[in-house]
Amino acid sequence: MRYKLAAENRPAKYVRYAIGEILLVVIGILIALQVNNWNQERIDLKEGKLIKQNIHEEFIKNQELLKASRKLNEEALSSGILLINLVGAEKPELAKYNLDSLFNSSLMAEAYLPTSNSLQDIMQSGRMNLLNNAELKNTILSWNAALDLLKEYKEVQTNWQNNQYLPYMLSVISYKQMDIYNQKSWSGKSKLTTDYFPVFQDLKFENIVDNNLWLLEYMLGQLEKIEKYQLKIIELTNNK
Repeated sequence: MRYKLAAENRPAKYVRYAIGEILLVVIGILIALQVNNWNQERIDLKEGKLIKQNIHEEFIKNQELLKASRKLNEEALSSGILLINLVGAEKPELAKYNLDSLFNSSLMAEAYLPTSNSLQDIMQSGRMNLLNNAELKNTILSWNAALDLLKEYKEVQTNWQNNQYLPYMLSVISYKQMDIYNQKSWSGKSKLTTDYFPVFQDLKFENIVDNNLWLLEYMLGQLEKIEKYQLKIIELTNNK
């Protein structure tokens, strides 16, 4: 057609025809791009929904882990409070309590170790944008930051126990008797004389327990913040 128009010396019609061809090509390309974009959006939407589902299921499990961790930390706090309130007590008052059990429970603070495979996968692969929810992204980042702070608190608390609490108890408390409550095969009543009365007349013991209580309270407060973030993440990833 172009050759025919050119041969007939009809340049105006030739130009219009050429422009028409170009427009058709451009329109075809634009349509192809739009179809490709629609297809990619559909794929991203499907993948984003799957990612949310994985995060949702992961954080439901994390809630159970958090409850278990918080329970042990609350028990450690309660036992520590009982111990510090017994400082200065006389022997008849101390005899009312199972001190080995209280000592053991006060040391049972547990680290919270949530699973985060789904989160790590999307963060390392740069697919956070697939969540398509600014509030969810911000909540996840806040959860990560709160978890890092909890780890710092736990590290300080563990160091305090290992460097202050346990060394102090080493010479005044029967670990063997405490291990009855950990169900260890070697545990049982010590054949050596154990007199815990002097422990409860010692200011150093009071201060050791007091600082441990401070650290436990920090950890429990941080666990409370983490739980709020987790519940929000569970809510925002519910695809139903």
